Amino acid sequence: MVDEFWRFAKGNARCGNSGNRDKMLTEILMLTHALEKGFSLPNMRKSFGKEKASKLSVLIEKYISSYGYTADLIVPISLMKKYMEFHKENGINSKELDLISDRIQRITEKYKEICFDKAGSIDKTKEEMLTVAKGDFKTLATGRYSIRNFDKTPVAIESINEAIEIAKKSPSACNRQSYRVHVFEGENKNHILKLQGGANSFSECVDKVILITADLHRYYTREPHLGYVDGSLFAMSLMYALTYLGIGSIPLTLGIKTKNLKRIHTEFDIPENEIPVLLIAVGNYTDSFKVARSERNGITSFTTYHK
Repeated sequence: MVDEFWRFAKGNARCGNSGNRDKMLTEILMLTHALEKGFSLPNMRKSFGKEKASKLSVLIEKYISSYGYTADLIVPISLMKKYMEFHKENGINSKELDLISDRIQRITEKYKEICFDKAGSIDKTKEEMLTVAKGDFKTLATGRYSIRNFDKTPVAIESINEAIEIAKKSPSACNRQSYRVHVFEGENKNHILKLQGGANSFSECVDKVILITADLHRYYTREPHLGYVDGSLFAMSLMYALTYLGIGSIPLTLGIKTKNLKRIHTEFDIPENEIPVLLIAVGNYTDSFKVARSERNGITSFTTYHK
């Protein structure tokens, strides 16, 4: 456990990120996500995220200065370009935005052969998503999106139960089935979303929240992380099942303050032996909505074949 701690301490993105290409890229990607989700909110605020946008533009310039341009930057730069276009179209001006615009313009002019159009939002309809739900698995998997704008119509508990019934076929270590499911509605739903903290901008339209935990009683000494693996496998199966049943969802990570994790245990009577793995916010689709474009990297960028 001590060895594992030191390995994580040396490898995590918060430690020495200014002198490490991958760690700096992690910070760029986190800021990109923080801004990109703004394009998929039901009521997109003008001048949103200026501080993050400024920091992101500086980091992109620093990354290029230190390591040169790589394909990893196409989405962050595309997003910054879209961000500035949004403010220009809405007639929003400020000295801070001018500085951001100058930085991004220098970059796009330097790499003018590259088409920076891989970020922003995509318009979707309820009808499209219901068509995706009834397609083959490839259509369902590639057509699923994280939703941040839900209809006011409640999701039936029977539908939640059906999705859980489908997801229970997920594999788990030695078929120990350690996953546990907690469904929150009403004020309990609002409270757990507040503890998580990442859905404040759209929490009002979320109908229900599902907490996936893993029971530590099902694991041995050398398996401290298997609960997260089993819980995550179950959670992804559950989101596919929800999509199949015509229900929108979005995963909300639980990399939150320890005191808030403890409050999840104490304030909702979650047993101490259950580790919180993931929250899933759910709701019915509105007739039309926007989703974050969220382009994925090509498989050659993360796949290695060992022969």
